[in-house]
Amino acid sequence: MKVLILAGGFATRLWPLTEKRAKPLLLLDGKTILAHIFDQIPQDADVYLLTNKKFEKDFEKECQKCQRTRVQIFCEDAYSDGEKLGALRALSVAIREFKIVENVFVFAGDNLLPELRIEQIMCSVYESCIAVREVETLEEARKFGVIEIKNQRAENRDQMSNSKYKIQNTEIINFEEKPSEPKSRLVSTGFACIGSNLFPILHIFANESPDALGSIFTEFLRCKKTVLAAKVGGEWFDVGSFETYLEAHRKLQKQNLQKDKNVQEKGNLFSGKVFIGEGAQITNCQILDSIIYPGCRLRNCHISRSILDENCDLEGLDINQKLIRKGTILKV
Repeated sequence: MKVLILAGGFATRLWPLTEKRAKPLLLLDGKTILAHIFDQIPQDADVYLLTNKKFEKDFEKECQKCQRTRVQIFCEDAYSDGEKLGALRALSVAIREFKIVENVFVFAGDNLLPELRIEQIMCSVYESCIAVREVETLEEARKFGVIEIKNQRAENRDQMSNSKYKIQNTEIINFEEKPSEPKSRLVSTGFACIGSNLFPILHIFANESPDALGSIFTEFLRCKKTVLAAKVGGEWFDVGSFETYLEAHRKLQKQNLQKDKNVQEKGNLFSGKVFIGEGAQITNCQILDSIIYPGCRLRNCHISRSILDENCDLEGLDINQKLIRKGTILKV
């Protein structure tokens, strides 16, 4: 089994939190997004992590921490968006560089689909298969790759919480990337399998459209190749902004209060979902639905729906819906 994890982006919408940290290394429920993704990949699978020079060492450390020994890192010589190969071209180059001749599973490094089983998106060498979800509105669908399927049918209505359809391995008849007028509420999640016989099409298209990752499925359809949709239930976390990161935190964290190692706290009131990172010191604070990264020191603060990066030192502050830069020192 060959799994390629796309982790080469610079996540500028989450700066300053991701200015010096890759988005797959953000914390959720006490561990990184990448660690959650590893949980869904068999230990004996060959994993290829596609990233860039800026974050290469950080990913090496995280792979060691997660005890994943069968991971190879494909590293672009890039330190900014303008220097990147493009997601699809990076995929193409990695397949060639590692001489992969089997089907590949492609995972987005900044998405979580906890109920996905990798077997759900397996396909033949002549096909590709996409894990799909149904979003609530056509307006929301505009943000994603939108699919139309063949022979859509209603099944097991009481088993699908957010959809009246259960769709699995159904043939796709159209795929459109971020359309202005979506024809469907079914969207691609960033998880897919690509059959090895489709690699020549992928390589040619990647040279022409290096950034058009989702559009490769449109190209497969244009070339009369079969593209399948597999409906995956449960939650889907697309961590692309401050708001979606906090939403993922609130839904994914199992305990209301989760503390990492060596946390010191006294006289605090916690509500909602709160994560406190390793070595943090918190005294006489009220904290609601927030993520406190390791090494922070907080005294007499009210913090609501906020994210504090590592080693912040705050006293006497009222913070609501803010992202606080690493190492910030503020005292009132």
